[in-house]
Amino acid sequence: MKYLTNRKITKKFIEKILNKKDEKAGSFIIFTGKVRKDAVVNPGTRGKTYVREIIYEAYNKMAEKEIESIVKFAENKFKVREIIVKHRIGRVKVGEIAFLVAVFSEHRKEGFSAIQFIINKIKKKVPIWKKEILSNGKARWKKGSSYPKTPNFLLP
Repeated sequence: MKYLTNRKITKKFIEKILNKKDEKAGSFIIFTGKVRKDAVVNPGTRGKTYVREIIYEAYNKMAEKEIESIVKFAENKFKVREIIVKHRIGRVKVGEIAFLVAVFSEHRKEGFSAIQFIINKIKKKVPIWKKEILSNGKARWKKGSSYPKTPNFLLP
């Protein structure tokens, strides 16, 4: 399964997940992370500046491998039936979904534990970087998201 996508995560995609049939899954939990219009504090400037969009870059091959490893580990650890992960790469505007995790499990306890584990591990371990594009036209790398040593556009 491919986990990274440069396509929008649409309502149609989510509906397709919602319509999956699994008679042994008593719990279905879905998380979507959207780009927020965060206010930015710029000392010495007037007016408010907001995040307009985020550009996500990744070391795709390594990111896919890391996400796959996290998913497989979570499936075994929490004994869930199925996990679906999609993370956007490229430009994602305010209000658009950047990250989706869906977990099918027999019981909610395992599902909630698995989804929390997956979200935290992906955010911590997977080489995906965020560059915020601000309403004043400036850009900045998101704190905790240092500029990649090998940006995607330099990889073969």
